[in-house]
Amino acid sequence: MQSMARERGAALFRLVELARDWNARHGGVYVQVTAATPSNPYLEHERRDVVTRDGLALTMINPAYMTRQIAEIAQQAEGIQLHITSLKPLRPANAADPWETAALQRFEAGLTEIVELIPGATPVHRYMAPLKVTEACLGCHAKQRYQLGQIRGGISVTMPAADLLAIRDGVRIRSGAIHLLMFAVVAALLDLLVRRTRRHVLALESLAEEQEKVIAERTHALSEANGELERELADRELAAAVFDNAAEAIIVTDERARFVQVNPAFSLMTGYAAGEVLGKAVAMIKSGRHPPEFYAEMWQSLSRENRWQGEIWNRRKNGELFFAWMSIARIAGGAQPVRYVATLTDITPRKELEDALRHQAYHDPLTDLPNRALFADRLRVAILQAQRHGRAFAVCFIDLDYFKPVNDEFGHAAGDELLVETAKRLRLCVRAADTVARQGGDEFAAILTEIGSRAEVEEVAARIVADLARPFELKAGTVHITCSIGIALFPEHGTDVEALQHNADAALYDVKGSSRNAYRICEVGGAGG
Repeated sequence: MQSMARERGAALFRLVELARDWNARHGGVYVQVTAATPSNPYLEHERRDVVTRDGLALTMINPAYMTRQIAEIAQQAEGIQLHITSLKPLRPANAADPWETAALQRFEAGLTEIVELIPGATPVHRYMAPLKVTEACLGCHAKQRYQLGQIRGGISVTMPAADLLAIRDGVRIRSGAIHLLMFAVVAALLDLLVRRTRRHVLALESLAEEQEKVIAERTHALSEANGELERELADRELAAAVFDNAAEAIIVTDERARFVQVNPAFSLMTGYAAGEVLGKAVAMIKSGRHPPEFYAEMWQSLSRENRWQGEIWNRRKNGELFFAWMSIARIAGGAQPVRYVATLTDITPRKELEDALRHQAYHDPLTDLPNRALFADRLRVAILQAQRHGRAFAVCFIDLDYFKPVNDEFGHAAGDELLVETAKRLRLCVRAADTVARQGGDEFAAILTEIGSRAEVEEVAARIVADLARPFELKAGTVHITCSIGIALFPEHGTDVEALQHNADAALYDVKGSSRNAYRICEVGGAGG
C-alpha cells in the first residue's frame, strides 16, 4: 500500500514538475487577467503585466503560479491537495506546515522523497519531493541568489487514503478466507484417508470423483485460456485501430534508428508514404537545424531513462521545415527486439505565433529595429560578456537634428518615411554583430561590441554622422538633416547600464548644446571633448 501511494504521489509530482519546467523554459506564459487569474503581486518581472494592441490585459503565469492553478484543479477533481512550499517562502501562503518543514529539513540532509500515512478520522497519504533550481529557474530568481541544483523548496501531495486502506482490508479478508479454505481441504483429505482405510470401494468411488473433478477443472481452464486469447486478439485489433486513427504521427524504429512502422498521420504530416520510409534511416526527416549535441543528449536520455520528450525541428518531403513536440519511449521485453516508439504533434503554427508576438513585443513597429526594452536587455548581455571575456564596447545615443521642421513642413507621413530610411542607413554603418535600436521619436541608440580601440569607435561614429548628413529623397521631396552622437565606453565610462546610459546621454547633450552634426565621446568624470 505504501508503494502504491509513493508511485501515485511521484507521478503527480513529476507531472507538476514537467509543467513547471515547460513554463520556465518558455519564460512564463501570458493569460487574460480575470478573477480566477489575477496579476501575481509576488512576481517581480518587468513584463509581468502587458496590454495587447486591442486593449486586452494579460498577466504572466510563472511556474509557481501555474502550480497553484494545477493544485486548485486537482483539489476540485480528485480531492488531492498540491502545495508548493519552502522554508523561506516569497508568498505567505506557501509557508510550510510542521510535516512539510520536517520533510524539507530531511531533503537538505540528502533524502530524495518522503511518503507517510497520516491516520485519523479522514486518513491521508502525504508525499513530498524537493524542487531543485534549474537553468530555466534562474531567469526569474537569479536576483534572489538562487544557485543551480540548490533545493529551494518542494511540492507536497496530500491524497485520500481511504480507497487504499479499503484495498488493504480486502486483501486481509481474502487471505483469511484462503487459509480457512486450505484448512477445510486438509480436513477433507484426512477424512478421505480414513475412509480409504475402512472401505476400499468407497476409495475407488472417491478416486473416480476426483478424476471427474480434474477433467472439469481442465475443461474450465481450457475455456478460460480460449477466452483470454479472444480478449488478446480484441486488444490487438483495438491497438491497431488506435495506431491507424491517431491524430498524432506515430513512428516505430529499431535500434539502428530505421523506420519499422508509421501511421497515416505521419504521412499527412511529412508527405512521405509508408513505403517510402520503411527500412530507411530516420535521419531522412532531420531538419539540419539541431547540433550533434542535441541528438547525443536525446540518446543519452533514452539509454538512461528509456524515454525522451521535447521540441524538435523536422523536414517534410517537400523540404519545408516544421516544428513538433515529440515523445519517444524505448520498449524492450522478453524475446522481442528493442523498439523505439515516437509520437509527433505539429506545433508549427503555435511556434510561428509565439515568434511573431515576441518580435512585436521587442521591436519598433515603424522601423523594425529593437525597441527600448530589447536595447536595455542587449546592453545587460553585452556588459556580462565583456566582463567575462575582458572586452570593451561602446554605447552610442543618436539624436536627429532638425527632425521637427521636416514633420512640420512635409507632414507626419514624411517624418515616418525619414525615420525608416534613417534606420536603414544606421544598419549599414555598423556590423551585423552590433545592435541598432530606436528609443522613441527621433532618438536612436547603438551598441558597438568588441571594439579594438577608441579610434575604431570614432570611425563608426564619423561614418554615421556623414551618412545621415546626405540628402534624403522622400516621396514628399528632398530633405536635409544631421545627427548628434554621444558615446560612452565600457569599462572606462561605467560598468553598469545606468552609468553607461547616463554618460552617453551627457555626451549627447554636450554635442546638442554646441555644434550639432558631430559626435562626442564622454570624458572621464563627465561629458565633453
